[in-house]
Amino acid sequence: IVGIADQFGMQLFGELDYIREANNCERFGELYGEWENVMVPDVCTPLTRKKVLVMEWVNGEKGPWPGDDGIKMVRIGLKCSVDQLMTTGLFHADPHRGNLLKTPDGKLAFIDFGMMADIDEEDRYGLFGLCIGLQNKDLPLITENLLK
Repeated sequence: IVGIADQFGMQLFGELDYIREANNCERFGELYGEWENVMVPDVCTPLTRKKVLVMEWVNGEKGPWPGDDGIKMVRIGLKCSVDQLMTTGLFHADPHRGNLLKTPDGKLAFIDFGMMADIDEEDRYGLFGLCIGLQNKDLPLITENLLK
């Protein structure tokens, strides 16, 4: 958990480096761009600089989305976020309504890749332990995983 907090702090200070953001977008696209209900914009790397980011325009609607569309978008977002935390370790650390769009074809588009975190395997296992401890109300397990 401490490692996750350290990553978050480092990302906060690096958020305005658009070369880094472009690289984050490309990495995220490699992992999630082929998902049936997820859209990740393409980056124009040759034109991107530290203070200029050039990427594909995304047509979409900011949430909240009413009715069944809203439920579908939340499900896609949760599935993708859980996979980020528990499987790949590349985590979009800023998934608010301004960074998630519902595209006209019903996909969830992720945008703004300035706040990303790489969560290593040991920290991901700590999250598993923390979740299990919380579910079982096991204070020693919770404490153990928070102090790692």
